Amino acid sequence: MTVLSASNHPGWESCGNGVLNEQQAAKLAERHGTPLFLYDAAAMRCAVTSLRNALPPDAILFYAVKANPVPGVIGVFAGMGLGAEVASAAELDLALACGIPPEKIVFSGPAKTEAELEPAVMAGIYAVQAESWDELQLLQSICRSRELHARVALRVNLGPNARGERRSGWGGVSPFGMDDETLRHVVAHAHEVDRVRIIGVHHHLSSQSATAEQLVERFDAFAQVALQLRAQLDLEFVNFGGGFAAPFYADDRPLDLAPLRTYFLGLRQPEGRFGNWRPTIGVESGRYLTGPAGFYIARVISIKRSFGVRFAFLDGGVHHALGLSGAMRSLRRPVRAWRLGNPTAAPLEPTELAGPLCTPIDRLASAVDLPSDLRPGDLVVFANCGAYGKHASPLTFLGHDWPAEVLIDGPRASLVAPRMRCADLPGLRPGTHARVPI
Repeated sequence: MTVLSASNHPGWESCGNGVLNEQQAAKLAERHGTPLFLYDAAAMRCAVTSLRNALPPDAILFYAVKANPVPGVIGVFAGMGLGAEVASAAELDLALACGIPPEKIVFSGPAKTEAELEPAVMAGIYAVQAESWDELQLLQSICRSRELHARVALRVNLGPNARGERRSGWGGVSPFGMDDETLRHVVAHAHEVDRVRIIGVHHHLSSQSATAEQLVERFDAFAQVALQLRAQLDLEFVNFGGGFAAPFYADDRPLDLAPLRTYFLGLRQPEGRFGNWRPTIGVESGRYLTGPAGFYIARVISIKRSFGVRFAFLDGGVHHALGLSGAMRSLRRPVRAWRLGNPTAAPLEPTELAGPLCTPIDRLASAVDLPSDLRPGDLVVFANCGAYGKHASPLTFLGHDWPAEVLIDGPRASLVAPRMRCADLPGLRPGTHARVPI
């Protein structure tokens, strides 16, 4: 029995990488059709253990639901006692329904509405991660009308000159967090929002930080701000956010967590940054926990050559896995993909892997070395598709079916999301629109 694993290749020493049983994957593709997402629960649990080992024992690890909102996946983390970071009312409902207790949920987002904040307050979540003074005032109004109180962590924007890597527009002049001027205003006027208890601070300055040293530098800059605010507010919670890199492209290296472990161990030492202060430490992660644990399987429809270049056209594309196109990154880099099946003696040939969409961005991988005897009907596997895959892609574009999702947990394989015909979706089914005079 052949087993495929990202760890079969150099640079994949992390235990959080998914393992794919070849025969099982082929059977699941036949049963549920292609394209198909497969998730390895064991790899997710291993990633949780690795990250927890780098944190203080009493730290709260929040799963970022946006990375992969499949209930079966959230259930894996709920079973390990993780909290959840949500960014909408729907994600809040989902986390609660999957067994995450409200006292382990934080709510993020730069434009939260009253309709979103009210259920969060009613549920009694651990903290709303507030982005502005206006949001604090809105929370005050909600709490007063409901005769309740809300717990809040102030999201801090460290500014354009903050130490540590900053990518993707999270920090500096951006929609996220409070700058120095806003924080001073909040401190001076906190008494005006007496139903809002400011318990802590939060920040998120980067996504996919390439090295732990960059994370440590950024975390320490944030810790200094937390100490300054502690002198003015009664803080008991410091949420360092996320940014833990998970391998996505073929030349990515696993994140070395040792520097993070050393930093957090020293943080609370008498000579450390926090000294005798003992706030609850929070950390958020989505991609690190789920990304390498997922696979996307598509079937070859046809093969052709164009100006000497071989193209393999698949029944899946960027409408299911947008990240493979490079659209969610600034540059296209090599994607890890291979043919599912026993190896043959056929030589390898660089191959362009394209999807069925009539757009030039529907290129899942370029110059992938695949056997020269690749044929229609063969299955191609893409690694590192467990995060920001199906649910972060333009699923309804051009009306293709939504792929099924299967969670593999040891010998068990559970269908966690069925295949869905695009034509059956509400609003897209012919004859279901009521004609209303305008």
